[in-house]
Amino acid sequence: MGMVMGTRSIARPIAIAVLLFVITVIHFTLGSGAAGLMHSILGHLYLVPIIMAAYWHGLAGGVAVSIASALLFSPHLFMHWHDPFLDIFNYVEIFLYLLIGGTTGVLSQMERNQRRQYEQALVRLDESHRKLKEQTEILFQTEEQLRRADRLSALGELSAGMAHEIRNPLGSIKGAAEILRDDYLPEDPKFEFLQILLRETDRLNAIVQEFLGFARPKPPEYREADVNGIIESVAALTVQQAKKAGVVVALHPDRSIGIRNLDGGLLQQAVLNLVLNAIQAMNGGGTLDIATGCRDGILSISVADSGPGITPENKKKLFTPFFTTKNNGTGLGLAITYRIVQNHKGTIDVESEPAKGAVFTIRIPV
Repeated sequence: MGMVMGTRSIARPIAIAVLLFVITVIHFTLGSGAAGLMHSILGHLYLVPIIMAAYWHGLAGGVAVSIASALLFSPHLFMHWHDPFLDIFNYVEIFLYLLIGGTTGVLSQMERNQRRQYEQALVRLDESHRKLKEQTEILFQTEEQLRRADRLSALGELSAGMAHEIRNPLGSIKGAAEILRDDYLPEDPKFEFLQILLRETDRLNAIVQEFLGFARPKPPEYREADVNGIIESVAALTVQQAKKAGVVVALHPDRSIGIRNLDGGLLQQAVLNLVLNAIQAMNGGGTLDIATGCRDGILSISVADSGPGITPENKKKLFTPFFTTKNNGTGLGLAITYRIVQNHKGTIDVESEPAKGAVFTIRIPV
């Protein structure tokens, strides 16, 4: 664009100069012996470069070319013409050059200034529109977070009551099953049924315990914690699940983070939920990248998978309690992670497209 403007700025003066030269040659070679009408027509040809210069270069260009045209035309003032009235006409012609050059230049300059003002107003309008759009998105995000927090609070109270009422009967069922199991030998068919009963009881108790963890979240206990050490421990805890699912886990720690003041246990639980969720999403194999970083006092932990991705509809519900796309999921893992991060005054974002994996990013001020 700059090269085009530069070429144009050189070509235009050259074109005007060439046009002035051609008109002058024609005027002097043909106009010296021409009749008055012909002389008038040839003299008016100077108006063409004058108007062009005024349009292209404004007032300065119009006045400069009109003066040049007057100087080129001025020898006719001293030449002998058959018609004595041509001397007066020549003076009028020069005045006309100056008048048209100045007037056209002023009008062109006014139009150019007006266009520049319109362009500047358009730029300001675009900037205002962009800022308004950003503020609107922030407002919608804040509103969604408030709604989610209200839902979490209400569901948390409900889950706490339900979990408390369920745990007592589960304890009684497990105790009775253990007593009955003692009456049978391992090879007895009923012994296997009692084993199944105990395993399912333990599974239900784990789910209830997860409900309680969601309903009554532990407040963060801030102390010095090794962030990269937490990530490495999560990778060690999930190595078997990843291997079984055919997932290759890669760690990308930022060693400059060092020791930070946060609740290491809760942060480990939050990241563990994200990693397990990613491994389960890549049951057919894939890659999982876990990275840490810190910039401007904000700690970031990202978990990126190469799974099937998340649809826009499900993306809106990810952190909603009890929402799950798994057949045996409780829908509390991401909700608990969201609450842990929220209690650390942080945020969690997700970027995903169908068939392109997903990236969960935790950001916590440290």
